Amino acid sequence: MAASKGFVGRAAQLAALAEALDDAGRGDPRTVLIAGEAGVGKTRLLEEFEERCAGRDLLLARGACVSVGAGELPYSPWLAAMQAVEGAVGAAALVEGAQGALSALIPALSDPGSPREGGQLARAHLFSLFLELLGRLAGKRPLVLLLEDLHWADTSSLDLLLFLSRNLRRVPVLLAGTFRTDELDDDSRHRVVFGELIRGRSSVYLEIGRFDPAELAALLRSAAGDLPDSVIAKVHERSGGNAFLAQEILAAEQRNPGGPVPGHLRDLLMMRVDGLSEAGQQIVGVVAAAGRPVSGQLLEAASGLSGPALRSGLRDAVTRQVLVRTSQQRYQLRHSLTAETFYQDLLPGERAGLHRALAGALAGALAGAAGPDASPIVQAELAHHWFHGRKDDDALFWTLRAARSAATVHAYAEARRQYGRVLDLWRRVPDAAGICECSYPRLLDEAAEVLDYAGDPRRAVELTGEAIQVVGADGDPQVRASLYEHLARLRWRASDTPGALTAARQAIELSGAAGEVYARVLMLSGHYRQALREASAALTVARSPVERGYLLVTLGTVRFLLGEREAGVGQLREGLALAESTDSKENILRAYTNLTYCLQMLNKLEEGLELARRGCDLAAGFGLRMTTGMVLVGNAADILLDLGRWDEIERLIGEVLPDEAADDLPPYIQYVRAEVCVARDERDAARKILDLVMSRSAGKTDQDFVGHTYTAVAALEVADGNWRAARRAVDEGLAKLGDGEGAFPALRLAVCGLQAAGEAFARQAAPESWRGWASGLAGRVTAAMAVLRAAGNGRALPVAEALNLVAEAELARVRAKPQEAAWASVAATWAELGHPYREALARLRLAECLLRRGATAALHREITTAARLAAGLGARRLTRELAGLAGLAGVVLQAVPPAPVPAEPAPNWGLTRRETQVLDLVALGYTNARVARTLDISEKTVSVHVSNILAKLGVANRWEAALLHRGA
Repeated sequence: MAASKGFVGRAAQLAALAEALDDAGRGDPRTVLIAGEAGVGKTRLLEEFEERCAGRDLLLARGACVSVGAGELPYSPWLAAMQAVEGAVGAAALVEGAQGALSALIPALSDPGSPREGGQLARAHLFSLFLELLGRLAGKRPLVLLLEDLHWADTSSLDLLLFLSRNLRRVPVLLAGTFRTDELDDDSRHRVVFGELIRGRSSVYLEIGRFDPAELAALLRSAAGDLPDSVIAKVHERSGGNAFLAQEILAAEQRNPGGPVPGHLRDLLMMRVDGLSEAGQQIVGVVAAAGRPVSGQLLEAASGLSGPALRSGLRDAVTRQVLVRTSQQRYQLRHSLTAETFYQDLLPGERAGLHRALAGALAGALAGAAGPDASPIVQAELAHHWFHGRKDDDALFWTLRAARSAATVHAYAEARRQYGRVLDLWRRVPDAAGICECSYPRLLDEAAEVLDYAGDPRRAVELTGEAIQVVGADGDPQVRASLYEHLARLRWRASDTPGALTAARQAIELSGAAGEVYARVLMLSGHYRQALREASAALTVARSPVERGYLLVTLGTVRFLLGEREAGVGQLREGLALAESTDSKENILRAYTNLTYCLQMLNKLEEGLELARRGCDLAAGFGLRMTTGMVLVGNAADILLDLGRWDEIERLIGEVLPDEAADDLPPYIQYVRAEVCVARDERDAARKILDLVMSRSAGKTDQDFVGHTYTAVAALEVADGNWRAARRAVDEGLAKLGDGEGAFPALRLAVCGLQAAGEAFARQAAPESWRGWASGLAGRVTAAMAVLRAAGNGRALPVAEALNLVAEAELARVRAKPQEAAWASVAATWAELGHPYREALARLRLAECLLRRGATAALHREITTAARLAAGLGARRLTRELAGLAGLAGVVLQAVPPAPVPAEPAPNWGLTRRETQVLDLVALGYTNARVARTLDISEKTVSVHVSNILAKLGVANRWEAALLHRGA
């Protein structure tokens, strides 16, 4: 019988899709998930929707996941969709303005070949570039992307879909995807992602059910003409209303009227195939093993059939509706259920033979093609077919290539799977080293780097440790030293500081020279004097200007931390100059990072902030915005925290990472966000952030990190009134700091403990034994100040001196001694240093003292000043405490203006996120060249954006665009 061309039912689902498209067309993006069992009609629904979109001014493209190596082909549905977009708009229009990194997702874009930074943040950068690309495409006409069979999607494709669904804003984009509900494991990544998508604010979930008898009757009669009710009832009973099964059952009935219909699904689906000629069955076998639509050329090469035999077999398979021809003139099974059934029915040897034939055909086509090397998709296909074809040597060669390609495009889950297969194959292939052109230890170490990026640092450590064991104690000392150096970095990232130090020491012993990695780990873990010795020794033998620059930055930082402030800053600037002369990008940014930190410690906040922002711009220009650049973002955020410019922190982060990707932020940015949340009484958000930080850095002993993080945790527990938990956080943090020479982190944490004790006593919530604990903390403060003052010729860093005053005032509070003068001194000091939140908190404490002695005028002044500061910061918790105190004192505070009601959003004019950024700068008078430098894009790209902006705004020139923007 003819395949059904009619469309029956699904009115509600079609209406929902149409509504989602209308919403997207108005600039409210939508993600539609269409779920249902195999054969129920998900693809047919999308086809009907696509047909109904015909004639509308839309850019519509489809991409499908394939069953071949399900989960192994990185970004396969997105690549297919982008190829369709290219066909619609042309390669030039698609790649115009796109950065080279997007070649991972746009086949038409040439890869610049330059090294790419790795890690999850680098992947987030790739995703944000793709987000920008979709916005640019949708800026010309609404964009509709249809993604089929997401149950076969690779992890990276799913993560990209989730990212886009969360971050598309104010652009006419509709994403629609189908997946089978009967293909999901309970613990699969697919189930997690689909669940998160369904809960998304912009998502629509459509579940496709089976047809009822009336709907099924309409479907079957639209294809087969008038059918008796008895036949319809029988088919419905057997199929349960599943559209595909119903058509197959009806076809079986019509082939054998009145005869028996197979009782098993396998027999039913194989009936069509069993009736094919031998050539037809051979072709079906190739298509089933390929797992994707296959071209005629590939079919001919893989099947071994001559031209006439191939054409005859194809005609037979198409006529009997086993195969269908796609719009790209490729062949596929009419339904994936048939493909799966036929493939499973093959004998193991038959499957292996088909995979070998396909691999050979793909390799032959690749060898005969002029142009670039195999794409990551083709490499993964070759790896899959050689592996399942039981050709281990070829499988090893292509699987390693597929693993490396997946890692290059930040598809770490897929790379991890491929590397696991490579390691298994290595043991089975005699000349594995020759085939891979690398040693087994080198391969293990390479895989370790990918596993670290894939979020499994502990397994990464195990693999590099195995590499060291394979090299053996008698192996090449330089090879072992390099492995130990990498192990030190991995252990550091795995929050194993003692292990990192041990590995770095072993690297030094083997290389016979002091090591910059060892010196750096020593510095970060608070062993400053030893770091100074190691870095100084290494500098005396360093010959490379790059290495000398790196060591100078380490030395300058350590000298500063040991109190040699001018010498330290001078050496940092020397290291920066050397790094710039050698174009050592990583070290340039490292120098910026450490100089920024030193300026903050010197309380040169505005200068430090300017330097941090300049470093962020450089990082973007170097292509390191998402790795080293994020450290500078963290430094800038910390300075903004001190300055009380808290709203700028989230804006700063948003410039780098789109909304809803905050979980990917490094811990040193997260704890700054948590401190703001605590002060603004957003305690649930703060706890979520800090739980994430603590779970990811359980063994981390970086002195500054420990001081910051445990201070934030303790402050949160104080805000929640969990006094014992606050004390526990302080004690744990101080224990982690141990014997490190980081006096300032210990000072910060000890003062936080005294603040917790003071608050607990003020609220009569602390037992008497806490006075002893507070005295112990005061001892830690005294010891830390002695170290800091000795290093600074009798004067500690400005913020350290201020914290010491806070400690003295809090200790007096614990001991119920007079505190008024102490708090007055604290408030004046913070005011002079320009730390408004700390100043406001000190004025609150001073006001409490003034209330006790009835100093009305002074009380009114302090409460009013503190309330103004707190309101400006949005520090709701502090504002509430001040209001309570004012009520007790009978002080009438001037009404603090309520938080401004958000104004009506300025007109967007359909601009993409990047176009909005460009317009903001154009309105400030920036030239194209300056905009390009600021946004880290080419001047040509800026010119394209400006042209689009002028067209969308309906203005003639930049001046009119600026006027319109300012008027908005």
